[in-house]
Amino acid sequence: MKQTPAAENESPGAGRRPGPLVWRAGFLGCLAVLELPFVAFLYNPTAISAAPAWREAHMVMREAVPFTLFFLAALALLFTPQRLEAWREWAASAGTHSWRLPLIVNLALITGLAAATLVFNRYDGDANGPPWGLFALWSAAAVAAYGALALAAAPLSFWRGFLDRERARLALAGFAAMMIEAAAVLSRQSWSLLSDATFHFSAAILRLYESDVATVPESRVIGVSGFKVNIASACSGYEGIGLVVTFLMIYFWVFRRSLKFPNVFLVLPIGVAAIWVLNCVRIAMLVSLGAHVSPEIAITGFHSQAGWMMFLVVTIAIMAATHRLSFFHRLDGREEASVSPAVKLAAALLAPFLAMTAATILGSAFSAEGHYWVYGMRVAALLLALFAFWRVYKAMDWRVGVEPVLWGVVVGALWIATDPGLKEESALGLWLAGLPPAALVLWLAMRLLGTVLLVPLAEELAFRGYVHRKLIAEKFETVAENAFAWKAFLISSGLFALLHERWLAGAFAGAVFAVAMYRSGKLAGAVAAHMAANAVIAAWAIVFKQWTLL
Repeated sequence: MKQTPAAENESPGAGRRPGPLVWRAGFLGCLAVLELPFVAFLYNPTAISAAPAWREAHMVMREAVPFTLFFLAALALLFTPQRLEAWREWAASAGTHSWRLPLIVNLALITGLAAATLVFNRYDGDANGPPWGLFALWSAAAVAAYGALALAAAPLSFWRGFLDRERARLALAGFAAMMIEAAAVLSRQSWSLLSDATFHFSAAILRLYESDVATVPESRVIGVSGFKVNIASACSGYEGIGLVVTFLMIYFWVFRRSLKFPNVFLVLPIGVAAIWVLNCVRIAMLVSLGAHVSPEIAITGFHSQAGWMMFLVVTIAIMAATHRLSFFHRLDGREEASVSPAVKLAAALLAPFLAMTAATILGSAFSAEGHYWVYGMRVAALLLALFAFWRVYKAMDWRVGVEPVLWGVVVGALWIATDPGLKEESALGLWLAGLPPAALVLWLAMRLLGTVLLVPLAEELAFRGYVHRKLIAEKFETVAENAFAWKAFLISSGLFALLHERWLAGAFAGAVFAVAMYRSGKLAGAVAAHMAANAVIAAWAIVFKQWTLL
C-alpha cells in the first residue's frame, strides 16, 4: 500500500526522537496491558458469595488476565518480522483518526468499573445467592472498555481489515496463549511431584557423607543432628528451572547468528537437569551447615543466596561450553585464537559489576544477618576487577562538566526525600553505635569508598556502558556512548531498577543517569551523576544518622 507522509515520519527507530503517534501507541499499549489486571486486582469474590459456581466464575476471570497478557505477547512476537510494515499500515490509518473521544469513553468505563468493583465487593449476596445479573453487566462493561480502547487506537474499518487478514496469526497467538496457560496450571499441580523428587534426592546426597540423616517423607522433613528443614513446593527447584530456561532463551536470541539451531535446544534439558541437581546439593549443604556450623548462617544467609550461586554456576558453565563446542556454535576460519577487542571491551565493562554481584552473593551466603563487615568483600572484588582492566578504563574520556553532578544531586535529594524507612530504627545504626571509634571510622571509610566511587562506576559501566549500547546494535563497540534509542533507554533503566528494593526510584535514577550521559556526550556523565547522587545520600545518612539510606 502507498505510505502516507505521516507514516513515514512517525516510524520508530534508533536515534530518532519519538513523534505524536509513537507516544500515542505507547500510551494506548500501556493501557491495554494494565487495565484488565488493575480491575481484576480489585475484584474479591469471597466478599460476595462462597458458592462454588461463583468461585469458578472468579477463577475464570483471574485466568483471563494472564491469558490476555500471553495472547498480546504472542501476537507481538508473531508480528516481529513484519513490524515495520504493520507499523506503517497502522500509522496510515491512525494518522487522521479522531481518537480522543473513544479514549475518554474507555477511561470513564474503567473508572466506573473500578468504583463498581469496590462496591461490588461489599454486596451481601450470601442470602440470595451470587448476583449473576450484576456480574453479567460488569463483564459487559469490561468488554466495552476494551472495545473503546481499540477504537481509540484505530478506526473500525482498520480492525475489520485486520481481523480479516490476520485470522491465522490471531488463532496461532490464541493457541500459544492457551498452551502457556495450560503449562502454568500443570506446573502448579506438579509442584508436589517435584518436591518429592527433590526431597528424596537431597536425602540421598546427605547419606553419602552424614551418618545420622533423619527424614519424614509424609511432610518432606529432612535433618541432621537435630537441625531440620522442610522441602516445601518453593524449594522444589521450579524457580531455578524457570530462571535458567528464561536466561537461556535470551542467550539464544542474543547469539542467534552464531549458534546452531536446532542443535542448541539440547542445552535446555541439560540446564534444567543441572540446576535441579545443584538445588538438591544446595539443600544438602544447607542441612549440614545448619547442623555443624551455624543454624543462623544456614537460614538467613546460605538459604537465600546459594540458589543464585548455583544459577550463576550453571548459566556461565553452559555459555562457556556452548561457545567451545562446534555442535552448538558456528566456528569457522575467520575466528581467531586471540580475544577480539570487542570481547575485551565487553569484559572490561561487565567484570566489575559481575565481581561485585558474586562477592555480594558469596558474602551473604556464608554470613549471618547483621555482619556488615562482609561489605569489604564487595570492595575488594571491585578493586581487583577494576585493576585487571585498568588500561581499558585509562583510555576512556573521563572529563565532565558541572551539569552531570547537578543531575546527581537532584537524584540524591529525591532518594532521601522518598526514603520509606525515614522514621524507622535501623539495625545498622544500632550496630555502628556499638563499634569502637577506630572501627567505626574504618567501616565508614570502606563503605564510602564502595558506595560513592566503586559501585557507581561498576553499575554505569555495565548498564549504560554495555547494556544500553548492546540494545542499540549487536556490535555494541561501534555505538557511540551517548547514542539514543527508546528501547535502550527504557530497558536499561528498567533493569537498573531491578537492582533496588525501591524499584520505582531506581528506575527514575537510571533514567536520569542516562540523560546525564546523553547531555554530556559520554559515559563519564552517567558515572559522575551516579557518584554525586550516592555522595549526597551517604553524606546525609552519616550527618543525620539516617542509616536506612546505606
